[in-house]
Amino acid sequence: MCGRISQYRDPLHYTEHLGLSDPLMLFDAADRRPGYNLSPGTHPLAIYADETLHAVHWGYCPDWARAQHLPQTINARAETAADTRYFETLWKTGRVLVPADGWFEWRVEAAPEKDSGGDSTNAGSVRQPYFVRLKSDAPMYFAALSSVRGTEPQTDGMGLVIVTATADAGLIDVHDRRPLVFAPEAARRWLNPGLPLDELNKLARTACLPAGRFRWHRVSPEVDRTLTDEPRLIEALH
Repeated sequence: MCGRISQYRDPLHYTEHLGLSDPLMLFDAADRRPGYNLSPGTHPLAIYADETLHAVHWGYCPDWARAQHLPQTINARAETAADTRYFETLWKTGRVLVPADGWFEWRVEAAPEKDSGGDSTNAGSVRQPYFVRLKSDAPMYFAALSSVRGTEPQTDGMGLVIVTATADAGLIDVHDRRPLVFAPEAARRWLNPGLPLDELNKLARTACLPAGRFRWHRVSPEVDRTLTDEPRLIEALH
């Protein structure tokens, strides 16, 4: 699952690294600040096929689902999105990228406890957060789907979801999901509106960056608080 991301660099850094020739920022730069702990409900930047950047609500619920009081969703599974009623149209016509500097994963670990002699013993368990980034420290690009088009107002239910893949061996917790992360070349193909459906599906299956491209470290449990958004949240615990 992908439920918390970091997007703290200058937007132009993401577009230059992606190789865009003429990006257009369609958001109020004065309202933007670095995002170290962006959660669902916030408005991360998304890159569209026409090289525009928008601040898009993270979360999506189509009109038919809202009428049935179904919940908003924040992720779409790469393996099933093309055939799921929630996402089948967006898979064909609503592909965007969410540029990022990293994301957070949680792993259940034994909770250390001090005994009477001052030594550490294990008692119970905790959900320990980790920050994941590329070893190269370059930007990464999450496959995403968005119902927002152009400069139209974002009404209730409209927004984006981040596409997830199965976590492979060696990446934090193989029992969980992780973002479908692309390098620039694959990311540009994801944006191509003319990409045949069979090639699109193959891209989603095969182009996710492998675990060996990433590094990660333990971070403060304060990242659990969605209203806390500071640089220290991505710093390694000592």
